[in-house]
Amino acid sequence: MSPDARTVTTFVARARSRARRRVWLEAAGVAAIVGAVVFMAAAVAWFRPARLAFAGVAMATVFGGWSVWRRSASAADGVVRVLEHATPAFRNLLVTATELDAFPDRAKPWVRERIVAQTARICGDADVRGAFPLGGAWRVVAIALGVWLIALAVDRVPLRAGVRQGPAGEAGSARPTAGALRVVVAVTPPAYTGQAARSILDPTEVESIEGSEIVFTVEAPAGRATLEHDGAAVPMVEQAPGRFIGGVRLARTGYAIVDAGPVARRTIPLVAVPDALPSVTIESPGHDLVFGRGGGQRVAFTVKASDDLALRSLALRYTRVSGSGEQFEFREGDIPLALQKASGREWRGDAARTLAELGMSEGDMVVYHAVASDARPGEGTASSDTYFIEISKLGVAAGEGFTLPETETKYALSEQMLVLRTERLQAKRATLPGAVATDEAFGLAAEQRAIRAELVFMLGGEVEDEEAEAEQSTELQEGRMGNSGQRDLRAATRAMSTAGRALTAEDLAAALAAEKAAVKALERAFARDRYILRALPGRTELDATRRLTGDLAKASDWVRIVPPRPIDRRLVGLQDLVSGLGGLTTAASADRTADARQAYVLAAEALRIDAASPVLRQAAADLQRAGDEWTRTDALAKNRTLAAIATAVAGEARKAMADASWPAFGSSSPLAGAFADALRQR
Repeated sequence: MSPDARTVTTFVARARSRARRRVWLEAAGVAAIVGAVVFMAAAVAWFRPARLAFAGVAMATVFGGWSVWRRSASAADGVVRVLEHATPAFRNLLVTATELDAFPDRAKPWVRERIVAQTARICGDADVRGAFPLGGAWRVVAIALGVWLIALAVDRVPLRAGVRQGPAGEAGSARPTAGALRVVVAVTPPAYTGQAARSILDPTEVESIEGSEIVFTVEAPAGRATLEHDGAAVPMVEQAPGRFIGGVRLARTGYAIVDAGPVARRTIPLVAVPDALPSVTIESPGHDLVFGRGGGQRVAFTVKASDDLALRSLALRYTRVSGSGEQFEFREGDIPLALQKASGREWRGDAARTLAELGMSEGDMVVYHAVASDARPGEGTASSDTYFIEISKLGVAAGEGFTLPETETKYALSEQMLVLRTERLQAKRATLPGAVATDEAFGLAAEQRAIRAELVFMLGGEVEDEEAEAEQSTELQEGRMGNSGQRDLRAATRAMSTAGRALTAEDLAAALAAEKAAVKALERAFARDRYILRALPGRTELDATRRLTGDLAKASDWVRIVPPRPIDRRLVGLQDLVSGLGGLTTAASADRTADARQAYVLAAEALRIDAASPVLRQAAADLQRAGDEWTRTDALAKNRTLAAIATAVAGEARKAMADASWPAFGSSSPLAGAFADALRQR
């Protein structure tokens, strides 16, 4: 080996050694941090020797996994790429030299020697330490040492009073008694789910499917008990002395509060799990089909549907589009499926039809989709993607949105389909939730605007002098017919605009009338010699002599008046909750009953702010447990618990504050104007 080749080999080996040291330091630091977290997390359940052993296993696993994951960082190829990037003077010479060292026959000897010599000269000036710094890895190790010091220091402080003591003073796992109050929650899911009823004693949280019936049985020695559900009082019946019962229906995520005395209170989050819509797909054909002439072709359909609980029905529905010229007909129907039920949640349907059995002839189209309904009462229907089958005159595929290749009939057909969809929405609007009906109306309005924009673009835009030009034409008869066709086209575009505004306002009756008027106008226009406007509109010249000649006496500055931002009540509630936690931490503990009662109040307040937030539900559970243990907890353990809860709630408040919009600026503010607008857009 030549001296230059030895220099390059030594340089790469030194860089690989430093890269390995960096990987090992990173792996050691990350493993130590994970081990410390595991050691602290198991403080309640296990004794110290068991926790140390478990932390050691976790550290070894993380160290090995990190080393394997980062192995490529110390491989020869990866190290060479890093060196090339850190030292631009190499200009790919180092990669070439290492490759020629592994495969000498890829270049002539004199070429190889020259490349190696140039690479060796650059290696003498290259900085391996700069390419592979160890500072970040050492910082990770320092952080790991700090985390372990904190873990060992915290481990010497008992978590709370009243905890079982193991050998040598080690803290064991023993949940303190909940006090005299006893709450049994019976959960009965809806019958269609097939799920069994269950009972839970003193739950910290109740989770069930939407529509479940929840019955609370309260044993209160004080002889009284009240039940609150989402801010409303629920009547409770006394079955026996000190035994009360009351029930609620779980319609959405919320909370329940059982109150049976100053220090006998339960705040229980109620989590409603929504019943998901079915998932339905058409596996075969699974794409659009276009056939030439004939009707004997056979199409096989395969549909699959699944649901999280149970399916009720599965159908394959189609709409046949037939006709020619300007008259199109839409007929709907179902294709019966042979169902195979692997379970109540997994169904499969098969069917096969010829084009003749579907009633198709030349120029017809069938648009089909699968519909599945789950077993829940009411609306629980989902649809698959929509595909079409066409017997094309021209042997080409149909365009999107039921449009055919002939440009002059495309818009009449699209508008006619919009009429059909509007009629369907009007028929079922009374059974739809308000938000769903609004979304569908807005979707139809967007389609109407798209059809109008495409038609106007095809006609060359709004032409002001087209009527006058047609009237002055020497070909009187043809010009007269063109003029009438143009008026019909303009009437159609105006009717489409009216329909779009009516759909946006959710006035389906007015939208339907305007859509039908647009269809009739399009049919009249396309029936008059297929008259289409010219593609280029006439140009209007601006009068340059009138520039800057207006009256500026009434011109003045203008400042936009921005309405004030509405109060974010969730953010305000989170801020009040953090303040209440801080006050409870610093309050004197002379009256522990009052402190426990305040903890119960804060638990309920956390759920009132947002019962759907996992952070606030956990905070409520921690506050409930803190109130139960208040009379048996020393001040240090109490403040540690409250500080942890306050930290979690403050993090939720920071998120809410980051999501809030920027405050509004009035006209008298120096930030009024464009700068305030830019702030609001951030």
